[in-house]
Amino acid sequence: MMQEKKTEIVQMRTVLAEVSAYFRHLGKQLVRILLLGVVLSALALGYHFLQKPSFTAEATFILEEKSSGSGLAGLASQFGFDIAGMTGSNGIFAGDNVLDILGSRSIIEQVLLSEVQSAQNQRRRLVELFIDSEQLKQKKWQKIDGIDTLSFKGYAAGDRLRDSLLYLVYKQIGKKHLLVDRLNKKGTIIKVSATSKDEVFSKLFTERLVNATIAYYVGIKTSVAQLQLQRLEKRADSLSAILNAKTYETATQQILDANIAFKTAAVPGELTQRQKTLAYALYTEVTKNLEASRMSLAAQTPVINLLDTPKFPLEDGRTPWFILVLLAWGLVIGAGLLWTFFTYPSVKS
Repeated sequence: MMQEKKTEIVQMRTVLAEVSAYFRHLGKQLVRILLLGVVLSALALGYHFLQKPSFTAEATFILEEKSSGSGLAGLASQFGFDIAGMTGSNGIFAGDNVLDILGSRSIIEQVLLSEVQSAQNQRRRLVELFIDSEQLKQKKWQKIDGIDTLSFKGYAAGDRLRDSLLYLVYKQIGKKHLLVDRLNKKGTIIKVSATSKDEVFSKLFTERLVNATIAYYVGIKTSVAQLQLQRLEKRADSLSAILNAKTYETATQQILDANIAFKTAAVPGELTQRQKTLAYALYTEVTKNLEASRMSLAAQTPVINLLDTPKFPLEDGRTPWFILVLLAWGLVIGAGLLWTFFTYPSVKS
């Protein structure tokens, strides 16, 4: 029993001696560890300031499709109006097609060519902000003749050089700077985010891309109904003008003191009255169709509501300097503790 206690005491003393030896060795290496920590912290700060700014603007909107249901079609059929013939655009867009519109070349180039007012009150194209922020003229396009003075201010379609450069910008944005996706694969909430080195460009590009897509999408979805509505409105206006003219003509042809010996004296007035009645019947039917057309247009117009829009200031995607410094010190301390553990002189040896 006494022998076991002595053995335990010896083991405890050995452990304490090992711990003491480890900390003595750690104290001797502390200066090196601190110097290494300072060096890595300086490198971390340098990396932070060398990072390129990265501003991300995000916008989300919800898309709710409307359709002309059987109830509306039945109601319209009572007026002799066929809504089914006006809903030919229902099958054009489905599923993820609206995502493809957001990333399409025509929409993106339309947004890039929109104007923006600079801090010096100068009118510029949005694409020029992107070119300046990415320094494309100084890096990728420096070999192009006259690139330093090239501007999109007077851009017109058909300019070969500017069309080519605009296409290159579109390709770069689509691959590296634009992200379009659904928040939920089964949902209707769509998220659009644009990242660039220019805070103003990221915000304006995201906002204008969403607005241009919504306008295009709604226009296509309702194009057939809009065309039909315009035709009916023109027809209703012309019939209304004819009806008014026949009303005045009927009044002028009424003969209050006509000679009863001449039976044909009232014929012109009767013919005009008949034409007026026919015009009125046509006008009534067209008016019914016009109201049904408006109902169809309202039913086909998709409801798109913006949920979130980008606001200044945008979040900078660069890693904060204090996070980098903490990571540097954590790495140094962890590596220092391990290194001293494996290199300290053991008491046993």
